Amino acid sequence: MNTKRLLPLAALLLSLPVAAQDIYKVENFSGEDLNGTARYVGMGGAMNALGADLSTMSTNPAAIGLFRRSDISMTGSLLIDPNGEKFYSIGKTRASFDQMGIVFALPVNSGSLNYLNFGFNYQKHRNFKNYVGIYGASTKGYSQSDEAADLATYGKWNDGIYVSPIANSAWETMMIDQDSSGKYVGAPYGAQDYDYRRVQHGGIKQYDFNFSMNFNDRVYAGLTFGVHNVDWNSNVAYAERLLDNVGGLHDYYNTNEQELRGNGFDVKFGLIFRPVESSPFRVGLAVSTPTWYNLTARNVVYMNSPFTDANGNPYSEWTTPSGEFDYRITTPWKFNIALATTVSDWLAVDAEYEYKNYQGASIRYPDNSYRRSYYGSLYPTYKDHALANQIDKYMKPVSTFKIGAEAKIYDGVYLRAGYNYVSKPFSDDAIKDMFPHENTTYAESESVCGETGTDYINLGAINRVTLGLGVRGKHWYGDLGYQFQKQSGDVYPFHMATDASLKNVVDPQKADFNRHQLLLTIGYKF
Repeated sequence: MNTKRLLPLAALLLSLPVAAQDIYKVENFSGEDLNGTARYVGMGGAMNALGADLSTMSTNPAAIGLFRRSDISMTGSLLIDPNGEKFYSIGKTRASFDQMGIVFALPVNSGSLNYLNFGFNYQKHRNFKNYVGIYGASTKGYSQSDEAADLATYGKWNDGIYVSPIANSAWETMMIDQDSSGKYVGAPYGAQDYDYRRVQHGGIKQYDFNFSMNFNDRVYAGLTFGVHNVDWNSNVAYAERLLDNVGGLHDYYNTNEQELRGNGFDVKFGLIFRPVESSPFRVGLAVSTPTWYNLTARNVVYMNSPFTDANGNPYSEWTTPSGEFDYRITTPWKFNIALATTVSDWLAVDAEYEYKNYQGASIRYPDNSYRRSYYGSLYPTYKDHALANQIDKYMKPVSTFKIGAEAKIYDGVYLRAGYNYVSKPFSDDAIKDMFPHENTTYAESESVCGETGTDYINLGAINRVTLGLGVRGKHWYGDLGYQFQKQSGDVYPFHMATDASLKNVVDPQKADFNRHQLLLTIGYKF
């Protein structure tokens, strides 16, 4: 290895806690799946005014107040990715343990208070399993190394220390170099096309503790305290075919592995009431505080290039780990309104709307952030205002519409159906901006420090269609649920970090995130 290419970053990255975060991770931890009991899923998640299902504990805590018998249940599912391929040992189909909970319904009958209920429920809040595969897509002559050159030029603090693992590995493999003026430039050959494969897996496990009340079978109130446990993993393999001046092809590839672990908590408040005492029509209102996540990440980028130095020595490969680093994500507030009614004892219908605005989301750094570790007390714990500006600029308010119905088709046998729509979270021009502070008055952002990938996906809206079947006896019951989720996204391998006219310069490639889910719930009432 030619020592002239050693950057001061290598030792620094291994010794200092740095940070890698962006608007796409904010969405990862702010969104949620339609998941829970098979009955809840089968009705499209539209049960926040109907209540009396354990999964409503996480959406409208007051819904637990409608239980009049104690209940225990558990749910498992099979998640099928029809477009998936086996990659990093993750295949098309994956089993999941999605729910287990219990509610104790305690009759009080003291004054206006009829029931005092307590509940606990575990639920898979989010299942990150997805796969993207793109082959032979044009780069329009640009290369990932062009962004790496920008990272080498601008990805440093005021003392000149480089902090980008991408730039470091690109330099060590000669995917970037300096021209006669000292400017960093990308690979000497333009890229002809690229292959891209990404698999994500893991999930967010949610543990809810609920307290709810029933007043005169007309007003229900509840509170839920939730604890979230994070296990998120992403593995990317990226390759370019570089075309030289005489038509020769040269292969360059890299891998980017990321993992996140951590915990979070939130609080939810709910109310359900019947405006007219003689009518079954009811209104549900719920509000969820942000989830406050405390996360620890580990990333590593590996690059392999075809280049050699002037003596023919290969600059073949280099691995740059980011080291372990901590940061915090605060998700948006959520508000829900639901309307529901029943027709005799054979039909129940629920429709609702939920809203969240990402302008309430933020990223903060704890006391062991990069700046505090490197510069001392000059930089205390602080909010990344540059990234907050990116959130406001590129993330859209998200609306969710749900409607569901349950019909008794035979004594103890129920048929269910639902529809669920979630609007898209990103604007069409959203980018993974490595330098969100550029051309602003904001301080430098730490978002570049541990970032090991240049790719990003602008997700579209979600449409879900659901079905369910339930059988109920005196004590035991069983439910089957099915949902089909349709969603697509625009995949970008990189963008030009410092040239606004070249953002999203590579044409997006469509990726489908469609999935099928089959659920089974077994429960017992006592």
